[in-house]
Amino acid sequence: MPDTPENHTIKLLQEMRSEMREQFDEMREQFDDVNTRIDGVTHILTLIAGHQYALDARVEALEDTAKPEI
Repeated sequence: MPDTPENHTIKLLQEMRSEMREQFDEMREQFDDVNTRIDGVTHILTLIAGHQYALDARVEALEDTAKPEI
């Protein structure tokens, strides 16, 4: 008879652990999705920065050619 409550407690703890593992696996999958999105945003920002640099260089070149000679 004393084994029954202990077995019940152990079984409940095992079920809790199993549920926690499932939830952690779901969280891990969600974080993988977030990491993929962050990588995409980083790529886009890098492209925008490169484009901005090219625009700055073009504007400087135009300013240099448009300067009147004194």
